[in-house]
Amino acid sequence: LNALVPFGDADYISHRPTIHVPEASLTKLDTFYGLHPALTPLKPLYDAGDLALVHATGMPHGSRSHFSAQGLVERGVTDKAGPDTGWLGRHMANTTPASNSAFRLVAISGNVPVSLTGANDEPLAISNLSEFGFDQDIIDSGYPEVLADLYRSPVPFFGTAGAALSAIKELQGANLSAITPANGAVYPDTPLGNKLKQVGQLVKSTLPVEVVCLDSDDWDHHERLPEFIQQSLEDLAKSLNAFYTDMGTGMQRITVLVHSEFGRRVAENASQGADHGTAGVAYLMGGGVNGAQIVSDWPGLDIANLEMGEDLKITTDLRTLLSEMLIKRLGGTDVSTVFPDFSGPTSANLFLSK
Repeated sequence: LNALVPFGDADYISHRPTIHVPEASLTKLDTFYGLHPALTPLKPLYDAGDLALVHATGMPHGSRSHFSAQGLVERGVTDKAGPDTGWLGRHMANTTPASNSAFRLVAISGNVPVSLTGANDEPLAISNLSEFGFDQDIIDSGYPEVLADLYRSPVPFFGTAGAALSAIKELQGANLSAITPANGAVYPDTPLGNKLKQVGQLVKSTLPVEVVCLDSDDWDHHERLPEFIQQSLEDLAKSLNAFYTDMGTGMQRITVLVHSEFGRRVAENASQGADHGTAGVAYLMGGGVNGAQIVSDWPGLDIANLEMGEDLKITTDLRTLLSEMLIKRLGGTDVSTVFPDFSGPTSANLFLSK
């Protein structure tokens, strides 16, 4: 509510008397919604038709726990009894691989996200691409070949070790250090900016990357929300703008989706923050996005319309966005397999078909 601000809702300020974003400071998108001033770097992308925003979205899992909610969202289910694999992993398992590269599925992270589990291929988790591999003297010594011989089938961890060694060899050949930001793009020197800079290197390389996952921390604004969300939103907007600029015409074949495990309560708390809630906002960026639009069946902020009397209601299920993205941008999917307890709809006119 302080990112894509519904300034046209008369109840917005009454719920957030001290932490609301003043209307005069907003970058207005229409007569009802405006971007927080820190998100102004996204306005040119919106105007170019390469950014769409979805408000009052989320998954109706009912959890206020970061850990539980993130697990459910990444699994693509609303019930703990559902499959323990990830929605994206199940989709990738149902599609024909475009290559046998170890870089088909990548997470710029210290571990493989739940969303990628279940794929037929072993996803790669790499915290820092520049540190993934062996020093030249170790390569010259023949040590990698010794390791490869040790981890032959049927040795335990054969699959993981084999994928890692293969990835090291592929990465060495790609020479990512020679790939620098293009078109004047300047990434923020932040964890998110550095992760997206690495994604840019992967995309522009010869590596046949299909999916990249990454996360962004420190969005849990229970206190001093105006101060801290300024930093978070500025980082997000500058990072996305830099990636968009860096990719140039290549952005036509790239789709970026940004979402959270849940939104925040509508009312501010005593610490000038907002506690865990339900619906939030999602950002969709790329040449395949039906952009320059805000998709929202706005539920209203009158207390009678709030979920449990305190949360923004979900009116667009996050799985609608994900289903349409998989169908139109990632080659089609079996929605019943990817989201087994979801009955639709599977489109919100957010993406263009390939």
